[in-house]
Amino acid sequence: MKARLLNNKEEWKGSPESIPYRPNRKIIIGVLTLIGLGLSAIGFVMWYVPTIGLKNLHPSLPYIFGAIVGGTLVAALTGLVLMGVALIKGKIVVSSPAFRGVLIKVFLPLMVLVGGIAGIPRIKIEQAFIELNNRLVREMIRRRGKGFNPDRLVLLMPHCIQYDNCRIKVTRDVRNCVDCGRCEIGDLIEISDKYGVKLFVLTGGTVARRKLVEYRPDAVVAVACERDLTSGVQDAYPLPVIAIINKRPNGYCIETGVDIEDVKRAIEDLLNPMPSPQTG
Repeated sequence: MKARLLNNKEEWKGSPESIPYRPNRKIIIGVLTLIGLGLSAIGFVMWYVPTIGLKNLHPSLPYIFGAIVGGTLVAALTGLVLMGVALIKGKIVVSSPAFRGVLIKVFLPLMVLVGGIAGIPRIKIEQAFIELNNRLVREMIRRRGKGFNPDRLVLLMPHCIQYDNCRIKVTRDVRNCVDCGRCEIGDLIEISDKYGVKLFVLTGGTVARRKLVEYRPDAVVAVACERDLTSGVQDAYPLPVIAIINKRPNGYCIETGVDIEDVKRAIEDLLNPMPSPQTG
């Protein structure tokens, strides 16, 4: 059966290893610092210029406007500091969905913009964002005090994880896999059965969004490249997503892989979170 479905004459040239992708925290802290300085300069200009005219309307208006601008600036700088602490120390001080939303909707676009101006590769920004998002999600679940039901959790995998010359179509039904061992899909099915979670192998972000609308899960474990994970986390918000960067021994979009232990760890963190030391 397997000999008929797979071209066994071709030698498997894949590798279980991945190109190392580690976010450079010094670079990211530099980006956050630049954002902080930029926001401070903008805040000063926004306060100083209007005060010249506001003073003529009422003597108190410059102070009121200054308090509004100052409060907004302090909140933004506080968020930057908290992000820096999370990246450097691994300590999540604030793990509310609202803070995660600000990270996704506000700070990520700013980081990409400033990083682009500073000549920092976008992939480094995306790696740092994914790391911080995962820490926030895990801490949110810990402070929640209980995990999700297995039937409310889904695993989303890219179709490029499949062996390139496989003749089996698993994007419509992952159970079509014959478990030949040429890729990790068989292992992922085993994990799906073990934990009782849904598994989908998808052809793109549009299909992924359709699955989320169709099944309306409470949480997601997603595997993809940095760019797809970043956009996916943004699209899925406020749904908690643990994002796992794929392995790319052959480059992008062909016979990629995933660390099975990372997938197991993500599922267990969502189903059975350990008590947070910060909550006593």
